[in-house]
Amino acid sequence: MPIEATRGSALLRRLFWFAIGVSTLTAAYAIVSARGLVYDGSFYLMAIAGDGKFHLLEPARLSVQFLQQLPAVLGARVGIADLWSLGRLFSLGMYGWPVVLTVLCWVVLPRGEKSWIAGPLVNLVFAIPAASFIGISEGLIASCMLWVAVLLVMFRLGDRVGAVAALVTTAMCGAVHEEAALCLLLIGWFAAAQFASARGFSRFASAGVAMLAVAGACNMAHWIVTPRSAIERGDFLVSLLGGFAGSPAAPNLSAIAAMVAALSIPMTLIARRQSVFVAVAGVIAVLACGIAFASAPDALAAPSRFFAARGLPVLLTTIIACIFLILRRRGTAPARFVTWPGASVFVALVVSQSLMQVIATDLWRDYVRDLRALVGTGQGVISHSEALEALNRDGSRFRRELLQSWSVQPLSILLAPAGRVRAVVEPAETERWVPYDTRKPQMLPRAPELDWSHFVARSAA
Repeated sequence: MPIEATRGSALLRRLFWFAIGVSTLTAAYAIVSARGLVYDGSFYLMAIAGDGKFHLLEPARLSVQFLQQLPAVLGARVGIADLWSLGRLFSLGMYGWPVVLTVLCWVVLPRGEKSWIAGPLVNLVFAIPAASFIGISEGLIASCMLWVAVLLVMFRLGDRVGAVAALVTTAMCGAVHEEAALCLLLIGWFAAAQFASARGFSRFASAGVAMLAVAGACNMAHWIVTPRSAIERGDFLVSLLGGFAGSPAAPNLSAIAAMVAALSIPMTLIARRQSVFVAVAGVIAVLACGIAFASAPDALAAPSRFFAARGLPVLLTTIIACIFLILRRRGTAPARFVTWPGASVFVALVVSQSLMQVIATDLWRDYVRDLRALVGTGQGVISHSEALEALNRDGSRFRRELLQSWSVQPLSILLAPAGRVRAVVEPAETERWVPYDTRKPQMLPRAPELDWSHFVARSAA
């Protein structure tokens, strides 16, 4: 191996474990704060708490939803009734799996091929933070599952255990996310290319992976053309057409920081003599995004922008997997492109992304604290206008979006003190769908922790 590649591989190893360590800490903070309950998360959790079962509502994302709900379902089945504790378990499924699966990618890679961890690492640092502030964000876990499958097929079809793991993982990726269709075709290509040279079980596995990948791609294409809901088609198009970057009034600074870094790092390779200058400019620009977010979080933290970026991790994974296919054919490893100037921009991005994640979690904690106090002292149905007046006197975009959404209703229920529901916050009247009809007691969610007697009596009086 050339000296440059050896140095690049060693540097990439340090960058990987640095990013894993920081990502683990930010994920742990989000988990303890039950940040996975934002948006759809509280609705899914309420259903899980009611019957202790999986609620796999999206047929195109069965594998991801299974993994995401697994900790909460196990918690409910062993007798955990406290809704906030179950919310933390749900958040563990949402924020824990991306880190675990990325580490698994490192384990999958052979000793001499560790530099290919660059793909999962870019996904973890560049794409996932831009889409992470949304409950039930399937794209996060889906992208990491796809990377496990890609690396297994690239490097482990030659041994029996790896081949079996590749078959299982590819099958799971066949119902992971609509945007995985093209990536599944790439996985099938990787497998088919090894068929002629493979022998014995590996030959069978390469054929099996190729067929499973094509079948999965067809399944994903079906759900793109005929989605469960027309809303999903709109979300799919938005994430592909650039909505993930936000707007001038509400930019997604996590995505913008990633794009700045994605431009700066290749420029350090192209502009060799000015690589230090380019790196310094990139570091300043990336850190500026984090500082800007920290200076005005209520205005710049817009949950809807994270929602628009929900498909970004899978999209970026597909692009990088395609690049990997080209590099592999040319006999080039990613370590060749890892340099200290580019690494400095990468480190700045890790720091900036973690800063924005911690601040977003702080905003969530403050919001939950105030919403808990409101439902603890209120009575009956609290209208959107009343909640907005009580909880958003400063005009925070962050709070306005959360209070307007239908998701405030199930969240306000699970925040009832000791499970005794006295008040429920209703979303804005413009919301087209609301989970529960508070005028019909029989339609309210049921769970071992919940006591509706005070609320129903008050509403009937």
